[in-house]
Amino acid sequence: MTTTTVRWATVDGFAALSIANTKVAFMVIPQLGGRVWEATDLERRRQWIWHREDVRLAAVAPESSYDDVWAGGWEELFPNDAPGDFEGRVMLDHGRWWTTAWTVSDVSDGAEGVVRLVAETEAPWTRCTKEFRLGADSNTLHVNYRIESCEHDAFHFLFKQHLPVAVSSSCRLVLPGGRMTPVDPTFSRLLASSHDVDWPIAPGRGGDSVDLSNVLPRSSDAREFVYVTEVPEGWCGVDDRAHGAGLRMHYDRRVFPFVWLFLTYGGWRNCYTAVLEPCTNMPKDLAAAVEAGRSACLEPGGVFETRVSVMLSGLDPEPKA
Repeated sequence: MTTTTVRWATVDGFAALSIANTKVAFMVIPQLGGRVWEATDLERRRQWIWHREDVRLAAVAPESSYDDVWAGGWEELFPNDAPGDFEGRVMLDHGRWWTTAWTVSDVSDGAEGVVRLVAETEAPWTRCTKEFRLGADSNTLHVNYRIESCEHDAFHFLFKQHLPVAVSSSCRLVLPGGRMTPVDPTFSRLLASSHDVDWPIAPGRGGDSVDLSNVLPRSSDAREFVYVTEVPEGWCGVDDRAHGAGLRMHYDRRVFPFVWLFLTYGGWRNCYTAVLEPCTNMPKDLAAAVEAGRSACLEPGGVFETRVSVMLSGLDPEPKA
């Protein structure tokens, strides 16, 4: 009988939970933000999640600079991205979830593997649940999120996926379409204009068009950071033609109307990854997002709930000429 197993393991000295069946395996580290450290397609022998080469996996202080200590792994950002003072609170760099040690409240396996994590945050005060589910015959990990406000007043927030993919030049970014615009033109090394254009072709700095769906080699020293809006369907992903493997992140487009793509092909701190970031907000500054009417909000006692799923599969065969 096919089953999903949930077993304790160790990753660099940290207790982790392996959720696996015969098709896929995922590794979750509760103490380190409940991040997913590995997402492995067992049939195609492809591990999808990027790990930074020069930063060790570690528990860090909430006030840490994210860029300095970011080790990789699939995380979520809440209640903000950019740090600063907002609505009477101090917003820490990349929020509070990624430095929070989550508590394991439930573990079960069999026909479906389940791992439920719980945590509380302050500034704003919330009660949070993150629940991972993997069916015995499934190639898709479902993650259910619940954030309950314990505040006396309404507050605005950002909730964002942050999945860094281990890429190579055989990979291609895939989205169903949309309009893209640079997050910060001074960061761009590929796009020549700050105007929004249709995904994925844009005027390049060298005069030729740039296809952002193509993953460049590390030697390119390239980098880019874009918002994608008007995405017609709720998914994004990466195809790896060398492995015949694909990753798809599915989400509710009503909850995450924007997809951010942070792309560094050696051009930012020598990192080589493409980060998939479906998000509730645009832009990353909370005050600016509120002013633009593009921010999530929770009323006193309110509950935010959503589901995100990651599927690991093979690629459809190329059509014959």
